[in-house]
Amino acid sequence: MPRSRTALPAPLTSAIRRFERWRAERTTRRIPEELWALAADLGARHGVNRTSRALHLHHDALKKRVEAVTQPCTGDGAPSAFVEIRSAPATTEQPGSCRVEFERVSGEKMMIHLDGACHADLTELARLFLGRRR
Repeated sequence: MPRSRTALPAPLTSAIRRFERWRAERTTRRIPEELWALAADLGARHGVNRTSRALHLHHDALKKRVEAVTQPCTGDGAPSAFVEIRSAPATTEQPGSCRVEFERVSGEKMMIHLDGACHADLTELARLFLGRRR
């Protein structure tokens, strides 16, 4: 049974409208790079299969574009991508300690427990695990 648009995240629904508008008004068969970039970003955030189905794109073509934008960091000095850090409710752990979890779109998770003396570079750890460029 097909999903309704209301079940999709708002950015994906917005992208559907943009692709539909382009398809209705297009003058070339090639999808503009701007739309491919949007699709690749959404594919990285919401999954390639879900995005390709919603936007009516070839799965493998979108997958290649998503992989191109999510390659491991190259150290080229470009600005950092946004990394969300959610605070968790207080626990019974020792003061000054924390636990950090990273989760990939694919569902893989990494949990790090830091005690008060640890000064790990969490941004770099997130980039390495999530495979994002700088």
